[in-house]
Amino acid sequence: MDKFKQAKEELYKITHHDHSAGCEKLFCKLHEEDYLGSRENETTNSHNCIACNLQEGNLKLYKFLNELGTVQTQEEIEYATTIFFLLLYLQIEKFHTIFKFIGITFEYVEQNWEPLVQIRKWANFIKHPKGFLFTHHPTFIYEDDTTIPNLKSNNINQLIRYEEIKKFYTRETDDGFKNTIKEIGNKKNIIVVFPCPLRIMTDYCKISIEFCNKIGANPHFKEILKKHSTIEDY
Repeated sequence: MDKFKQAKEELYKITHHDHSAGCEKLFCKLHEEDYLGSRENETTNSHNCIACNLQEGNLKLYKFLNELGTVQTQEEIEYATTIFFLLLYLQIEKFHTIFKFIGITFEYVEQNWEPLVQIRKWANFIKHPKGFLFTHHPTFIYEDDTTIPNLKSNNINQLIRYEEIKKFYTRETDDGFKNTIKEIGNKKNIIVVFPCPLRIMTDYCKISIEFCNKIGANPHFKEILKKHSTIEDY
């Protein structure tokens, strides 16, 4: 089965309301009183915007996956993975805005929600190609493909995996930028090993659930977020 179709099915579980399939609009739970507490009654009408903004991000990602055809050719792999990571990145930036505001440190994210760091690194690779811009017609595969070519036996100049992405996108300096061009520029037979979309989506959904639960369980987080994200007399 296509990796992106499987990712779409995983995202459906936290993006749509379907009792029979055990699915829920996860971020819409933030409207509830136990979370950020939107209220609608005769005397009070308030509405929390964080719930809506996060749900809308999920819906954009789902819309893309739902409209995506079968992904097989090199052009289709590059296109699908590029848009997939950029849309995920927009969600992760919303997460990090909230993290920064309520005091969840980047060190905590690295230790406990490391897939969010992976998403940001791959999105940076897409946004800021550095030396990759100077390569010739790379090949794109996924980490769970049955065979990842051996560098020597297949005449491959370079495999670009997550280990290389981390190296390229840690602490930008002029020397670091030039080194990426020296390392992979003016080369052909470059292979980019993308993460499996299903693995990334499964991790993203799991972290999204943990994130909502953490807000619901922490009165301090709720107090801060309610104060700045709830519209009264909505």
